[in-house]
Formats: sequence, structure tokens, C-alpha cells
Amino acid sequence: MSARDRDPIPEHFSSAEEAGEFWDTHSAADYWDEMEMVEMEFDIQKRVFMVPVDGQIYHRIKQQAEKEHRSVEQVVQALLERELV
Repeated sequence: MSARDRDPIPEHFSSAEEAGEFWDTHSAADYWDEMEMVEMEFDIQKRVFMVPVDGQIYHRIKQQAEKEHRSVEQVVQALLERELV
């Protein structure tokens, strides 16, 4: 695909969602001539584990989180910390 046949990459995206929408519908392979090499390092400090939870339990946790103006993650974390002491 030539440069004339493709949409230009926006200078800035207003959000990660907007960038995702652009790249969901465009192939980076069509833009290799505009790409540049960069060096990156990642220092991942936190690991997240997915644990299946019964739907009724999740619904109760979600209700509690809304009542306390907290996230579901915060409520689950507090419950586990309190139970595992």
C-alpha cells in the first residue's frame, strides 16, 4: 500500500481507546516507513492473578463496592487480607 492509499497516523490520540480503535482498523505493516526504533525497559512490580468467582458472590461484592464507593478489586483485596491474617 502506498502512502497515498492509507490514512495518516494522527499526530496525537486523545485517549488509549482512540489509539486502539485506529490500530484495530489499520495494519502497522502498512506504516513501516513511518516507524522508528525505540529502546524500552519494563520493571513490572505488580502481578495480577485471575481467580474464578461464583456469579452470586461477585454480584454481592459489586453491591458492597458501590455502597462503599470503592472498586470491586479494593473490596476483594480487603476481604482476602482480613480473612488470611
